[in-house]
Amino acid sequence: MLNLGIILIGTGIVVLLGYFCRSFFINADVPLALRIGVGVIGGGVLVLVIRAIRDRLARKKAEKFKEVER
Repeated sequence: MLNLGIILIGTGIVVLLGYFCRSFFINADVPLALRIGVGVIGGGVLVLVIRAIRDRLARKKAEKFKEVER
């Protein structure tokens, strides 16, 4: 149930971010340099988040506990 809640919240956040980003990047009143800068920063944050998740998943698989039963 917890996983379902996390998935629903994540999906909602992605949809809202996509909607706001679309309107930001399509708006002709926003200078091109600002749109490029925001896009590069957003891409960098996305890469860092994906990297952190992958590293955590890899560490989770490598953890070995001697006294803990699974």
